[in-house]
Amino acid sequence: MSDSHFSVVQNLYRAPHPSISVETHPRATLTRSVLAEFVRQAQDYGVIGVAPAYGTKCALSVLALSSERRVLLIPFGRRADFRLSSLTQDSSGDLLEDIVFCADSCTKVAFHMDVLAASLYRDHKLRIRGGHDRHSLQAIMNCMGGEVSLHKPNVISLFSGEERQDEVSLRSLALRAWVAWRAATLGPMAQCLLQEPHIDTDDITEARLSALSKLVRDASRLSALKPTSVENEVADEYSYDGDQLHVLSTRFKNRLRMGPQAIEIQATDRGRQVTVSGQATHVDGRAAQIKVGTSFTGPIKITTIGKERATSAEGQREDIILKALQGRSAVPYQPFFQAIWLPEETPSWPRGPLFTGPMSFPSSLSFQLNASQKLAVDTILSDEPTAMIHGPPGTGKTTVIAAAVLRICADWDRTVWLVAQSNVAVKNIAEKLASVGFFDFKILVSQEFHYDWHEHLYEKIKANLIRSDEFSQEVVETERQLLNSRVILCTLSMLSTFRIATITRIVPVETLIVDEASQVEIGSFIPVISRFSKPLKKIVFIGDDKQLAPYGQEDIEDLQSVFEMKHLRKGSIFLDTQYRSVDHLPASNIC
Repeated sequence: MSDSHFSVVQNLYRAPHPSISVETHPRATLTRSVLAEFVRQAQDYGVIGVAPAYGTKCALSVLALSSERRVLLIPFGRRADFRLSSLTQDSSGDLLEDIVFCADSCTKVAFHMDVLAASLYRDHKLRIRGGHDRHSLQAIMNCMGGEVSLHKPNVISLFSGEERQDEVSLRSLALRAWVAWRAATLGPMAQCLLQEPHIDTDDITEARLSALSKLVRDASRLSALKPTSVENEVADEYSYDGDQLHVLSTRFKNRLRMGPQAIEIQATDRGRQVTVSGQATHVDGRAAQIKVGTSFTGPIKITTIGKERATSAEGQREDIILKALQGRSAVPYQPFFQAIWLPEETPSWPRGPLFTGPMSFPSSLSFQLNASQKLAVDTILSDEPTAMIHGPPGTGKTTVIAAAVLRICADWDRTVWLVAQSNVAVKNIAEKLASVGFFDFKILVSQEFHYDWHEHLYEKIKANLIRSDEFSQEVVETERQLLNSRVILCTLSMLSTFRIATITRIVPVETLIVDEASQVEIGSFIPVISRFSKPLKKIVFIGDDKQLAPYGQEDIEDLQSVFEMKHLRKGSIFLDTQYRSVDHLPASNIC
């Protein structure tokens, strides 16, 4: 494969460019002379364009390095293939790291450099210094000089696929690396690069870089699991209004949504089967409008084409980790990050006792707890900044949450946020609080989930509900909605959005109790511990690791919830009494 040489001609810029020579050098046989000569040529502009291809489990499998007229393709083998090779090792360490990635002679530029930097370390223990990043397709085209200088369809074609080895040809990979180089050497962009932050994994400790690189890998693999098409279930009846097709979704999970994805409609038109493309123009609960170019009769089948866009929480997580790799985020050094991801370190908690004074229940709100439940409540109210409580269904996990909330509100001026992965779990906690006579709480629910789909679930707690379309940015209006409530319930994803900024300003996130914690992929806590690092004093994880695991764990064997973190389980409390099948116990003891 080392003799595999070819050339490519760019078809992205309207302006011509000489052909680009491409050479393939497997890492196991890569020599110092090849890399040194390549870097010497790249020093004319001081930039090396980089493009990766990923293989099984999103592991880095091929790397392309580009200068003005030359690209090196470097296939990676197993680490053992190059550890034993005298050609890749010398007294100064690994050649790729020493001569290219951590050398100051050239700036390294790649699209999605954060993923590449994490993969270099996770898969090959390589660090990088001076790496610059670009993300969205529009940002790529802007970097390349703008659409007027480009053949836009060719750019879209080159970057529309996944960065997987089985989907990217070597020619396309070489061209992607060259585009990264070209974009960075254009006059305006070259100046911007000098001013923008860069990725330096060379300055990050092994433990932190290992944690960050796994968080990036888990996010990449979860994204890869997202379906590229979804068949939307709709009612048989539909109608037209001009070029607008009106349909009703019948299932929330695969409902029609607003977004950039195309919609494909298979239907019958004058007795023959046709396939029509459309675009959602309006969605209102179950009702959706799709712009189509023709009408048809008979049954229809609607499919949304393309992956669903990243959620707000996913976008925040990506941005926080990118800034951490750039040295612009303190998250890897925050106590809660240390407590969850760095078991060998002792977090420095800059806070005094969480709860002080006597602990009691108002007589009107008191109810019985068994010994393990009492211990769990005491643990929630202890001075330890983290706590874990687990137990099988019916052992009273929701009862423990309610008891802890009652004690906090009775004796201390603290705020409590109760979150879970699912809206139904949050609703169950709210109903439990109401069932024991506590109504001084608010539950935040997205309009998308509530309106026209699940309004019936909230009848018992309707007075406590604030829907997302009612969120206000005005402090006075928000205070009126909250009515001095110090207990707020919502999903973890809701807590990660900035739409509730006014609410969290009035009711800061001091004590965070996470129900269904076994269903939460551990990286989902990154936005929360970053955003609320100052007010957050305690996190309590409650759940059952024998029940549902985080989405994707069947496909991603090392995907973790907090229950897979052995050091967090050391002081965990196990609820050991089963009530669900016992009819004669008080209802207040039933989860």
